[in-house]
Amino acid sequence: MKKKATIRDIAAQSGFSTATVSRYINNSSYVDPDTASKIESVISLLDYKPNMVAQSLKTKKSRSILLIVPDVSNPFYSSMAKTVQGRAKKENFNITLFNTNEEEIFELSEEIKAIRLAVQMNACGIIMASIDVKETVVEELQKADIPTVVVNSYDACAYDSVHGKRNQSTYLATKHLIDYGHKRIAYTGGSKKSVIGRSRQNGYLAAMKEADFKIEENLIFETGFSVNSGYEAGRYFSSISPLPTAICCANDLVAMGVMASLRDLNISIPEQISITGMDDIPFAVLCAPRLTTVTNDSQKFANAAIDMLFDRIQGEYQGVPREVEVDRALIVRESTRRI
Repeated sequence: MKKKATIRDIAAQSGFSTATVSRYINNSSYVDPDTASKIESVISLLDYKPNMVAQSLKTKKSRSILLIVPDVSNPFYSSMAKTVQGRAKKENFNITLFNTNEEEIFELSEEIKAIRLAVQMNACGIIMASIDVKETVVEELQKADIPTVVVNSYDACAYDSVHGKRNQSTYLATKHLIDYGHKRIAYTGGSKKSVIGRSRQNGYLAAMKEADFKIEENLIFETGFSVNSGYEAGRYFSSISPLPTAICCANDLVAMGVMASLRDLNISIPEQISITGMDDIPFAVLCAPRLTTVTNDSQKFANAAIDMLFDRIQGEYQGVPREVEVDRALIVRESTRRI
């Protein structure tokens, strides 16, 4: 077998010290462009591959980032993972993905298991997308003492954070339905036990109260954030008499579940019931009718998160926690109609 090239081999052939070569490979301090170019040429010539495990054992830090998401089957999070991975690859970092299965209840939180995994693998950073704020999880992050950026449910907190404007998404969707002449508007989505669930429901309630509409408790169906949750909600709303004329859904997956359920019951959309979603995932323009929804740009979330994390990892920023707020916009398609 061909012997693997080492840092010493690169130093010998490039004419630079092993310390300089190591600084360049590990990106640990400044190396001037001319030196970097010559070292890179020798690396390419010798087909050098860094031993990530050895580096981790020596420095007690790997070039690995743990990305924690609540539901990797949701296109919002899979798109976020793709963007984070692409950005990390350019900086010679690896991404490890940990899926916590949304709001399922475990004796030992899956998020806590993920944080402990980050410690075991000597991760140099964590990006944590969550649907809720848990004190035990925050305590575990503090014990781990790893640079962390939190996404979605954590706004002003002890860590850099990225989130959308609170209550804005479902407020915009409900306001659109009200502007279209709807009064009997239902809502379905995640439980108010989670931050995301509360925020989405509060947006709906705010728009209804602003219009001075009566809040009918039987028109609010708390469930999860999945297609199956939406299908269950569609069954529920179909049993109400009279039917709601519109349903505001906490995300696009829920909306698509509702639409599938109503179609199975021969309830036409939007002729009998208008539907709105949230996230504007790619499937929103593929379903029939195309879904009226609200933007939630996962790439903006991902890029903001990885930018702040790299700042922390590379020591370029060590100040107080920063907060990035992503704005949203309504996209009107064929799943809603005027009364």
